[in-house]
Amino acid sequence: MSMVSESTPSTRRREISKPAVVFWVMFSISFLNYLDRNVLTGAANVIAHELGLGINDIGYIASAFLVVYTLGTVPLGILADRTKRKNVVAICVAVWSVATAFTALASNFITLFLSRMVLGIGEAGYFPAGTALMSDYFSRTKRSRIMSWWSVGQLVGILVGFAIGGVVAGLFFGSWRLAFVFTGIPGLILAFLAWKVREPRRNEADEEEVALYPYTLGSVAEVEEPHQAMQVTPDVLSQLGSLLRIKTLVVLIIMQIFAFFVLGVNVVYLPTFLQQQDIFGLSSAQAGIFSGVIIVLAGVAGTVVGGYMADWLNRRHQGARVLVCGIGFLLSAPAFALAVTTHNFIIFTIFFILTAFLLTIYTGPSTAATQDVAPAVLRASAVAITLFTAHLLGDAFAPTLVGTLARVFDPTHGQHFAHNMAGQDLALALLVTCVPALVIAGLVGIFGARWMKGDVAAAQQADRMINAQA
Repeated sequence: MSMVSESTPSTRRREISKPAVVFWVMFSISFLNYLDRNVLTGAANVIAHELGLGINDIGYIASAFLVVYTLGTVPLGILADRTKRKNVVAICVAVWSVATAFTALASNFITLFLSRMVLGIGEAGYFPAGTALMSDYFSRTKRSRIMSWWSVGQLVGILVGFAIGGVVAGLFFGSWRLAFVFTGIPGLILAFLAWKVREPRRNEADEEEVALYPYTLGSVAEVEEPHQAMQVTPDVLSQLGSLLRIKTLVVLIIMQIFAFFVLGVNVVYLPTFLQQQDIFGLSSAQAGIFSGVIIVLAGVAGTVVGGYMADWLNRRHQGARVLVCGIGFLLSAPAFALAVTTHNFIIFTIFFILTAFLLTIYTGPSTAATQDVAPAVLRASAVAITLFTAHLLGDAFAPTLVGTLARVFDPTHGQHFAHNMAGQDLALALLVTCVPALVIAGLVGIFGARWMKGDVAAAQQADRMINAQA
C-alpha cells in the first residue's frame, strides 16, 4: 500500500529514479553528514585552547549535538513514515548545512553549544528517512552489502572532517572558522538532489524481487510471534509499542547502546588524546589526519567485510546479521584495552586499527537487520526508535561522562589539559568505560541472534497482510 501519491509521467522524467544514482546521492549525503560533524572534532583541541575551554567542555559541546539529534530522531522518523521520505532528507540536509556554516561565528562556549544543537536538529531526520528510502530501492538479499557501502560514506566523512578540522585549525589563530564555512556550503546542493529523488512505493524492492523469484518466500521460518503485534495502526504509541515487541529489534537497540557509547567517545576524543604531550604529542594537523586515516582504512575494511560476511552467512543462518555484530564487539574489547594503555606509537597504531576494524563490522548488518524485522511501512520508525534509544542511553551523554571522568582523574583539576598533559587521565577514563561496554554489546549480540529468523518471517507476513488489505 503506497502512502504517498504517485508521480505523473512528466514528473518522473525529472526525478532521480535509478537505484545506482540514488545510492550515490545518499552516499554523498552520508559523507557530508559525518564531515560536518567531525570538523569540530578535528579542531577541538585548538578551539578549546583559543576559547578557554576545559576537556570536559569538549564533552558538553559534543553532547549538545548528540542530545538534540537523539530527541529529534523519533518525531522525524515517524514523520518520514507518513510523508515523502526524500523530502524529509532534503530539508534536514539543508538545515544542518546552514548550521555548520554559522558555527564559524561562535565566539564562546554558549554560542558554540547552541550552534551544535541546531546541527543536531538538521541531522536527526536524515538517517531514519534515508534508511527507509534505501530499503525500498534495494531488497533484503543484498541489503547488508548496500548498507555497508553506504556507511563507507560516513567513514570517509570522518577522515575528511578530522583532516580539514585539524589542518585548518593549525594554520593560524582563528583559522578553524574557515573550515565550517566551506564545509557547510555543499550541503545545499545535495539537499536539492535529494529533493529530486523519486519516492519509491513502500516495500517496492522486496515485492519486485518476490515477483521475479517467488521461491524466496519459502526460505523464511514460521512466524513465532503473533502477527497482530506487527500490524500498523494510526496510533503512534501503538506503533512504537509493536516495534518494541520485536525481540531482534530490542537486541539491536541494547547492543547499539553500548556500541554507540564506545564509538561516540572515541570519535570525539581521539584527536585530542593524540595531541597530549604525555602520550604522543602530535600536532593538530598530524592528529586529525592520523585519526581520520586510521578510522577510514580500518573502518572501510570492517564495514565492507561485515556486510558481505553477514549476507553470505545469512543464507545459512538467518540470525547471522546480529551474530556477526556481537562477535565483532566482543573481540574488539581486548584490542581496545591494549591500544589505550600503551605508550608505544606503533603498538597503539596496530591495536587501534584492529579495534576500528572490529567495531565497524556491525554497521551494515545492524542497519539491514533493523529493516528486515520491521514491516515496510514502519521502517523509518524502526530506525528512529533504535537511534533514539541507542543514542540517548549510549553516546548522547558519553562525551560528557568521559570528559568529566578525565578531569576527575586529573589531580591538578584541569591544569593537565591546559598544558596538553591530560593523556593519562583520558586513557583511564576510556579504559574503565569502553572495555566493559564492548563486552556487554558482544554478549548481547551473540545470545540475541536466535530470534531473528522468526522476526523476519513475522515482518514478511505483516507486509502481505497490509498489501492484501490495500
